[in-house]
Amino acid sequence: MNNLNFIGINKKIFFLLIFAFYGMVNAQCIPYTGQAILTGNTYCLNGNLTVSSSIAIPNGATLIIQSGQLQSVDIQVNGELDILDGASVKSTGSITIGTFGTQKNSKIKLGKKSFLSLTGSVSQGDPSFMGAFPGTSSVIEMDAGSVVEICGTFTQQSTTYPSVKYIGAPNGKAYCIAKADVSGGGPGSVISDDSQIVAIAMGSVSDLGAGGSSFCGPNATQATCPSLWPDGLSNDKMSCGNAPTIINEIDDVCTKPGALGTPDGFTKFGITVQQKNTAWPENIPNGFIALESQNKGFVITRVQHVSQTPQPGDAIADPKEGMLLYDIQDKCVKLYNGTEWKCIEKSCND
Repeated sequence: MNNLNFIGINKKIFFLLIFAFYGMVNAQCIPYTGQAILTGNTYCLNGNLTVSSSIAIPNGATLIIQSGQLQSVDIQVNGELDILDGASVKSTGSITIGTFGTQKNSKIKLGKKSFLSLTGSVSQGDPSFMGAFPGTSSVIEMDAGSVVEICGTFTQQSTTYPSVKYIGAPNGKAYCIAKADVSGGGPGSVISDDSQIVAIAMGSVSDLGAGGSSFCGPNATQATCPSLWPDGLSNDKMSCGNAPTIINEIDDVCTKPGALGTPDGFTKFGITVQQKNTAWPENIPNGFIALESQNKGFVITRVQHVSQTPQPGDAIADPKEGMLLYDIQDKCVKLYNGTEWKCIEKSCND
């Protein structure tokens, strides 16, 4: 009897192991070579690939560009297209994200310094049926330093949620650029609720609001929004393929040599936890106060959060121009310029 029980238990374990192995095999990435993408599968591309036919990603399927570049014509995304850090997708056709009324989620997700560039248009279909079926969406998610460059038109159908979301570090930014006309689904239709999304519309804009995005348009040029315009983006709406240059320029920082000549004065006040040098701090030019330590840090005022544009409930009720603090929520040092709080970032020192 005990032997029979043992055999029965072993059979159960055997079938469980087979089931687990089957699940592991199906969870693995299938190398993508341009073949038809099937529901329930995940496909991965490492390296460069050109696909001469249209690509359809059905609901329940995922295509991951792990490295390199995928070049294609039209792409229909009803599942998920992931473009990982540093990877890219270039399309000579158009891209459709989601299908109206299907109640199925769809997504294009861009990693850090990745890009999506297409000569055609982007159309967002709203699976929620204009909010009748809440909880489903079709969106573009963008990490810090990523770029979406649409050389054709951009059409957003959704009115109850934005089609572009930021998923990167709070002090980062991502660029969503449309070089032709942009349109939305009507009242309530906004491109993004995230200030880190820099949305640039170089053509006309109709029935689509800026939301909380950093928006420039309609008919945007470098002259109309110099603070938002990324290096590498041409003013020519017919110039397509700027995304790689924009990516390369995002982290570049220009510097200038220090000023030469006789100092205006020398530092009179100093605080040190080291053995004081007799010439210190008077040997430090052009300073007001000097702090010195080999194992201590300087801690400025820390607050929970201040909004980019001051709002009721912010940690600082009445900010003054030049005020400096550390924002715990956004994890950055912020400076108030008289109208806005801005994270201090690397840039030219003009």
